[in-house]
Amino acid sequence: MRSRERARYITDRVSACTWVPLAVAMVSTLGLYVPVLLGMAADWARFPSQSHGFAVPAIAAYLIWMRRGPIASAALDGSRAAAPAGVAALIAALGALVIGSLTGETFLARASLPVALLAIALFVGGPGVLRHAWIGLAYLFFMVPLPYLALKTLTYQSRLFDASTTATALRALGVPVLQDGVMLHLANMTLEVADECSSVPAIAALIALGVAYAQLHPRPTWVRVALALSAAPLGLAANILRLILTSLAAYTLGPIALSNVIHRFGGTTVFLATILLLLIVDRVLTPLGPAPTPGAARARG
Repeated sequence: MRSRERARYITDRVSACTWVPLAVAMVSTLGLYVPVLLGMAADWARFPSQSHGFAVPAIAAYLIWMRRGPIASAALDGSRAAAPAGVAALIAALGALVIGSLTGETFLARASLPVALLAIALFVGGPGVLRHAWIGLAYLFFMVPLPYLALKTLTYQSRLFDASTTATALRALGVPVLQDGVMLHLANMTLEVADECSSVPAIAALIALGVAYAQLHPRPTWVRVALALSAAPLGLAANILRLILTSLAAYTLGPIALSNVIHRFGGTTVFLATILLLLIVDRVLTPLGPAPTPGAARARG
């Protein structure tokens, strides 16, 4: 009995020692990115459409915590077959950090952080650790704000599409409307599909929502992929529906309709509607696939 306890004690000590280099490497890498993290946090606080960035690290940590068992077992592997790939990825990530910081390409510098953490997991922890931890580390990409110029262009195109779709729907409902670019001229007032009315700035948040939701419970892989990919289209559809309802209310009630909760808290409304639609899609798709095996369910915990 005593020898068994001693063997377990030694195993626990070896496991703990195995985690020390990985933890030190991760913390050291994060230390290099402190200025980048502070810059991103400032953007999250300044722009409401990017505020989901505050939640992304917590969700990423939870996704890794869900796989703590397989990760802990894999950490004892000690395989170094993929070490060169890990070193190459780390050098590339740090090079992107330096280039992005010196040239003012903040997106390049910020996007290199998840790459650096993935490289550390591969180089220090081994392929086994990366196999189970990659989803949590890669999830950190969702906290990186999109480049401003690209986002601005996509937002304007989205405003035109939203305005056109809303105008078409209003005409089908018998509401007279004249579309002029992003302006909707009703009989009693004019509405503008502004930047805040577009769901494009929140596209990363919607996709992050879909990925996180898909990972919460054991599901067939194809259902997880479908849920992750459907979040953005569902969010776009929910936003267009919000615009149609707001326009109908404005046509019927006048300017007072623009003071309602659906219009004033448009982002929250779209986010909650997307969650509801994801629940419906999940309910429809999950029964179509085979149930996950008990072993797979335990592995996720």
